Amino acid sequence: MPRRAAAKTLTVKPSPSGLRADSEDSLLFAGVLYTETYPYELFRDRLVELFCPIRLESEPRPWDYSEYYNRELGSPIMRRFIIFDTLIRSETLPDIKLKAIALEKSLSLNGRRRYNIDPGYITLSKLVLATTKNYSHRIHLRDGIYAEVTLLYRGSSYVPNCFTYHDYSETDSVEFFKQGRALIHNSTVTSYCLGG
Repeated sequence: MPRRAAAKTLTVKPSPSGLRADSEDSLLFAGVLYTETYPYELFRDRLVELFCPIRLESEPRPWDYSEYYNRELGSPIMRRFIIFDTLIRSETLPDIKLKAIALEKSLSLNGRRRYNIDPGYITLSKLVLATTKNYSHRIHLRDGIYAEVTLLYRGSSYVPNCFTYHDYSETDSVEFFKQGRALIHNSTVTSYCLGG
């Protein structure tokens, strides 16, 4: 009988930055929905306490794409995007989403959320969003948390998929996310204030 070749072992060497060689620098961001009935500044301070200092923050704009959140949050609903001053390991996204859910609950009033937080991360090649809602284009990570590649980087910009939420694909949003990408590209953010 021919002798079988010994199985090769794959070794992953850490890169000089401390990341595994198969990791990708991932910049933490969050999309938030709220109404002006409740103070945004208080909520913002809690986000900083929970995660990290904020590096970039979009201007608030009305969110009127559907009435899905009206009954719970109220109306009119405002949208902001926040980019934190920290890189994360992509595998920590479920933990971050679960912390965001716990914060939403702690700020709830009479069992209704006052703020909606959707964390995710930005890389040089994509924008990934965490969600608790399963669907055909989403991959289960763990603990009921799914991941969706919301935007892909092609040419010189992020482009949407057929399932991308409209407010993520608008020009202002894409330009904002590109600012986050530039922070990674220029190595302006190198810290892991969430422990990496």
